[in-house]
Amino acid sequence: MKKYILLVAAVMCQLAAQAQTVNVHFKNGQKIQFPSVNVDYVDFSEKAPDPTVSAGAVVDLGLSVYWCSCNVGAESPEEYGDYYAWGETKPKSSYRRENYSYYNTETETYTDIGENISGTEYDAATVNLGSDWKMPTKDEFQELLDNCTWEWTQISGVNGYKITGSNGNSIFIPATGTSVTGTRYYTGTDAKILYAYSGGKYISNQKEFRYEGCLIRPVTSNPNAQGGPVDHTNDYLVTDKIAASFAGGAISSINGRILSGSVLNVKFTNGSEEPVTLIGIQIYDQGSSSKGNNALSEEVEVAAGENKAYSLTLGSNMATPVVCFTYRYNKKKYTVEATYSSSL
Repeated sequence: MKKYILLVAAVMCQLAAQAQTVNVHFKNGQKIQFPSVNVDYVDFSEKAPDPTVSAGAVVDLGLSVYWCSCNVGAESPEEYGDYYAWGETKPKSSYRRENYSYYNTETETYTDIGENISGTEYDAATVNLGSDWKMPTKDEFQELLDNCTWEWTQISGVNGYKITGSNGNSIFIPATGTSVTGTRYYTGTDAKILYAYSGGKYISNQKEFRYEGCLIRPVTSNPNAQGGPVDHTNDYLVTDKIAASFAGGAISSINGRILSGSVLNVKFTNGSEEPVTLIGIQIYDQGSSSKGNNALSEEVEVAAGENKAYSLTLGSNMATPVVCFTYRYNKKKYTVEATYSSSL
């Protein structure tokens, strides 16, 4: 208490000396100003503890389905998790109509994948968490709105809604904190979304913008469903079946060093039985502490048995170029490397 009194006294002395403005800065970027002459005193109180939500992966809110305690890709209730375009099952670095899996750029039309994709091959919850889980339908989200109490609050500094069922159990969905922007959650029904922000929440139509990335909060009918991603590590030895290699190129060299501006052709081969996502290509001199910039502008899916070829231009002279491919499989990152050989 003594340090608070001293701090308050210091603040008041400063205000009296400067007769300026008191600025209160909030974590969400909002700022409130007060003329210092109108300030009577400054008070400090302890921050209220974060609200508690029900533990476990499966939460019974007394509704027709059980709700997951976290978003797809998240490990705690306050984490946002991964973003997905409607019908896509993998996150990506950018969400545009042109790179949406179900949009034909030549005909400028969308592919019809059905009006309800919950529990299908197009459901990111089912694909990433297992067959027990699915995206909620529009009606299941409406049930959540109509039959639960929604309280705008914070957990670990993250704004969102604590949603409490009639039985007292609750979940937390993270959302942004302004009245003009909000967090969107896809339903499995015709690309409709739950839109949640500090000023309210409602279900809206996202169909014309289904290529945009939104969050997903899964539901299940199994009270014993297990949370977390499906573990495929024992299914395929992916790291043993991914290959990186050089494939020639047009180079200039002096005294054994390959000069800047030389072009090296590289290849990434997926010899596994499942697709992987290529997320990075870096080229650097062997032994260098700097691994170089990512040559990929966006993530690339590489199907089983497929290879991807790239031409890389050296930005500096190198004695022994090394190319490193970084790829993602089952939410884990792996790398494979290849060292340039002059015999190419």
